Amino acid sequence: MSGRMKRWLIVLGVLVLVLGGAWVALQQAFPPQRIAEIVASQVSSQTGREFRIQGRLDWRLLPKLAILAEDVALANAPWGSRPDMLRIKRAATQLELWPLLQGRFNIESVALDGVDLLLETDAKGTGNWDMPQPATQDGRQGSGGGSMQDVGIDTLRLGDVRVAYHDGVSGQKRAITLQQLTLDRNAQGLQLASDWVVQAQRWQASGQLGHVTQLLANQADWPVQLALRSEGARIDLKGQLLPGPAPRTGRFDVDAVIDKVAALAPWLDDAGRLPLPIALKTSVALTTESLQADALTLSLAGQALHGSASLRNGDPWQVQARLNAESVDLTRFGSKGGSGGAASPAGRQKLFDDKPLPVDTLPRGIATLELRVARLLLPDAPPLSAVKADVQLRPGSLKIEPLAFGVAGGQVRGVVTLTTADAAAPRWKLQIDGSGLSAEALTRAAGSGDFLAGGTLQLKTDLAMSGRSASALAAGASGELLLSITDTRLGDGAAPIGPNLLPQLLRAITLQPQAAKSTQVECAVMRLPFRNGVAQVERTIAIETPDLAISAVGQIDLRDQSMELAFRPTPKRALGLNTAQLASLVIAKGPLLDPKLTLDAKGAAGMALSIGAAVATGGLSMLGRNLLKQAGDPHPCQYALTGVAAPQKAATGSAAAQPQAPPSPEQALPGLLHKLFKK
Repeated sequence: MSGRMKRWLIVLGVLVLVLGGAWVALQQAFPPQRIAEIVASQVSSQTGREFRIQGRLDWRLLPKLAILAEDVALANAPWGSRPDMLRIKRAATQLELWPLLQGRFNIESVALDGVDLLLETDAKGTGNWDMPQPATQDGRQGSGGGSMQDVGIDTLRLGDVRVAYHDGVSGQKRAITLQQLTLDRNAQGLQLASDWVVQAQRWQASGQLGHVTQLLANQADWPVQLALRSEGARIDLKGQLLPGPAPRTGRFDVDAVIDKVAALAPWLDDAGRLPLPIALKTSVALTTESLQADALTLSLAGQALHGSASLRNGDPWQVQARLNAESVDLTRFGSKGGSGGAASPAGRQKLFDDKPLPVDTLPRGIATLELRVARLLLPDAPPLSAVKADVQLRPGSLKIEPLAFGVAGGQVRGVVTLTTADAAAPRWKLQIDGSGLSAEALTRAAGSGDFLAGGTLQLKTDLAMSGRSASALAAGASGELLLSITDTRLGDGAAPIGPNLLPQLLRAITLQPQAAKSTQVECAVMRLPFRNGVAQVERTIAIETPDLAISAVGQIDLRDQSMELAFRPTPKRALGLNTAQLASLVIAKGPLLDPKLTLDAKGAAGMALSIGAAVATGGLSMLGRNLLKQAGDPHPCQYALTGVAAPQKAATGSAAAQPQAPPSPEQALPGLLHKLFKK
C-alpha cells in the first residue's frame, strides 16, 4: 500500500469518527423530548399561548431534521368556549437544523391531518386569533417586526380540516370542511390550492397570497388573489388585508358569476326559478363587523343594476342598498297571454286560488333599499317608466313607500305594507292611486286587444287583508276598491280578467240576440266597499252609454267568490227602438268567473218581491229593495264614483221626446226573451 493511500484512509477514518461522534452528540443533545420543548417554546413565545404535543413524537436528523407529532394542541383565549383553539391529530414537519440551533425557524414543509380550528369572538367582538405581541430583548412588547421575520415556511399541506366560527356578538355559528389545502412558498409569497365541500357542494380554490411573515408582522398590506370554482359558479377575488389592530380590515375587488342551477340548488329550494346567469362586480371594504360594496354592478340574466350596498353584522343585522338601472327587461321570464285574453280558462273554478304565498315570515333584520329604474318591462303589462321604490324592512314589517311609476300614459303612486307576527297570518295593506291610464294599452298588454278601444282608467285601492293565500287575503279584505273608465269603445273581444260580463249585460238589457260589434261607453264605475271580504253594492256600480244609464245593487262576496247583482237600465233619451225592447231589470248571479244573467219575466213587481226575499237572507239592502221604485238616474256614474247624485235638469221639449216609462209586465215581449235565452 502506498503512502498516499494510507494518508487517505487515515483522513477517512477520522472523518467517520467525527461524524459518528457528532451523530451521537446530536442524539444526546436533541432527544424527542428536547425537540418538543424547543418547538413548544418557540410557538408559545410567538403566540402567547400554551402549545402542547400530547401524543407520540418521532424525529430523524439526516438528511434534514424531520419531526412527526400526534395530538398537538394550541390553547384558546382565556375567555374561549373551549380550552383549545387548535387541535391536530397528526403533524409532520421538516426543517433545517443549523438555523434551529441559532434560534430561528426555517421550515421546509409542514403537513397537518385531522385539523380542528375554532375561530370565535367574545361579546365585544374581540377574536381569539388576536394574540399578544412577543416581547423584545429589553422586555417591552414588540410590534412583531423582529422575531416574526425569523419564521419561514416553504410548504404547508392540510388534510381533513374543520374550521368553525362562533360569533359572540350575534350568536351565529358556521363551519366548513376542507378536504385538502396546499401552500407553497415562492418569490411573491404563498401559492394556494384547495379543495373543500360545503352543503354537499364541492369547491376548488387557487391563487397567490403574500408572505406569512408579512401577515404576522402587521406592518404592510398583505396581498390576496384567489379564484374559486364550483359547478356553475366562479368567484375571483383580488385585494389586500390592511395593517392595523385585530381584527384586520381588507379591500377587495370581486367578480362573481353563477350560470347553472347546480350552484344554487344546495342553498335554495326553488333555485330553478331564478333568472340566470347572475353576475356581480364590486369593490368591497371588509371587516368582521361590516361590509361596504361600492361601484356595484348586479346583473340578472343580462339585466344590470348599479349602485352600492352595505351590511353590518349584529342582532339585528343591517343592510342598506341603492340600486339604479337605465333599462330592465323581465319579459323573457314570463310569457305573454296571447290567447285572446280569456279570463276563465278551462277547468278554472276560482279567481283567487288556495296556493300558499311565498311570503309567510320576514327576515329579522333591518334593511333599506332605494330602487330606481328608468324603464322596466314586465310580462303582460305596458312598459313602466321612472320606477321609484323605497323598501324598508324592520323586524316583523316590510314597507314600500313611496312606490311610483309611469305606465300606459298615466301615473301610479302608492304604499304597500306587510306585517308578520309569530303564528299569525301575514297582514297586507295596499294604498294605490293610478290616474290617467290608457285602458286600451292595459288590455292590449294583457292579450285582450279587441276588448276596448281608447278610454282612460282610474284605479284607487285602500285595502287591508290578512292571509297565507290569495283566496284567504280576498276573503278577509276590508276597505275600498275603485275602478273607473271613461270615453271608451267596447269591442267584441274577451275581457282580460274575470267574466266577459259587460258586453253580455248590455246585450241582455237591450234584448239583442247578437252581441254588438262596437258599443260606445261614456263611463263605467265600480266602487266596492269591502268588509271582511264582502262588498254591499248600493248603486256603486254604474255604466253609461249615449243611450242608457245603468245602476246596480247587490253583493260581491269574496269569501265564496260569488256575486248577486241587480242591474236597472234607464233610457237617457229617445231611442230609435221601442222601450219594450229594454229589460226592466237584469240579475247577474253565481261564481265570479261564471255568473249567469237572468231576466224577470213577471216584470217589476215580481222583481221587487225577489229583491225583498234577498233582503230577508241578507243579500241586498233596503236601497236595493226600493231600486225599482226610485226615479231613474241619468248620470249614475257620478253617484257610483262619489256617493253624491248629479243635480237633475228640468225637463224640456215635447212629451214625445221624453223617455217612455218601461212597459208593464203584460207588455213585455216573451218572444224576444225566448230568442235571447233559448240557449
